[in-house]
Amino acid sequence: MTARPKIPYAEQKRRGQAIYDAQIRRLIVPEDEGKFVLVDILTGDYEIDTRAVLARIRLRARRPDAVIHTMRRHKTYVGRVLSPRRIRRQARKHEEFPL
Repeated sequence: MTARPKIPYAEQKRRGQAIYDAQIRRLIVPEDEGKFVLVDILTGDYEIDTRAVLARIRLRARRPDAVIHTMRRHKTYVGRVLSPRRIRRQARKHEEFPL
């Protein structure tokens, strides 16, 4: 495993939104409304789930070195939610869930 690059939050947000707009937005179906969208800003890989922590676990399983930008898909906008620290804390609580 290589070290993740240090990328400022503003750049992570810009890249994550750009990847979402260019590649993922057109794939969102009505059933995905309100779900979390997690994007690896280095590869463009992503996960969609109703629970951000479970999507993060699956994305990390595929991409251990991912730099992940988390958004929540709403009917009218996409916004960032939860701090990385809070997501890590929640992931520890839910490690027993299967992927």
